[in-house]
Amino acid sequence: MYTKTLLFIFAFAPIFAFAQEQSEETLFRNARISGAFCSPIFTYSKANGHSAYGAGGGVGLVFNRFSAGFFGMGETFSTPKFQGDRLALGYGGLWLGYVLPSHKLLHLYTSLKIAGGATGSGNFDDDWEFDEDWNDAIFVAIPEAGLELNVARWFRLSGTVGYRYVGGFDGWGSLGKNDLNALTYGLTLRFGWFGGRR
Repeated sequence: MYTKTLLFIFAFAPIFAFAQEQSEETLFRNARISGAFCSPIFTYSKANGHSAYGAGGGVGLVFNRFSAGFFGMGETFSTPKFQGDRLALGYGGLWLGYVLPSHKLLHLYTSLKIAGGATGSGNFDDDWEFDEDWNDAIFVAIPEAGLELNVARWFRLSGTVGYRYVGGFDGWGSLGKNDLNALTYGLTLRFGWFGGRR
């Protein structure tokens, strides 16, 4: 029994050794960081005829044409008003982007934001205090596409059109549970380093 086991090991040892020498393929094995950025983000959208304005920011790493990072956003609706209060959204999470071809003065810019957050209400006229007795936990996904302009080697400006999907919203005032799913318009300023000269 021991003799057969030893013969088996010696016979297949070269195969095992060869397999160990093969490099393991992974998603980011050949991905090299070529830059990094920080970014103010501004948005505008409408939900059932009610305008919403958003502001936030994010940071990310650049892997050639691909980028990955994190972001946070806050959006406030100018109307409707319900019991003197207005609706607001706050969310943050993963931010993925892709540009093509990034070295051109004007080029395609796309991104996907996947986030968790909450809705809240308040009058927001004198302060930004939320009512403590009302909020929904929400899931937000925003795919978007547009054009990006290379203003300088350290500054890129993009305008996008996207779609905001909000899950977990139960409705508020005249807004139904699906009314926050809407087109969004974004302005993104990216400051940083985006790689060497082409």
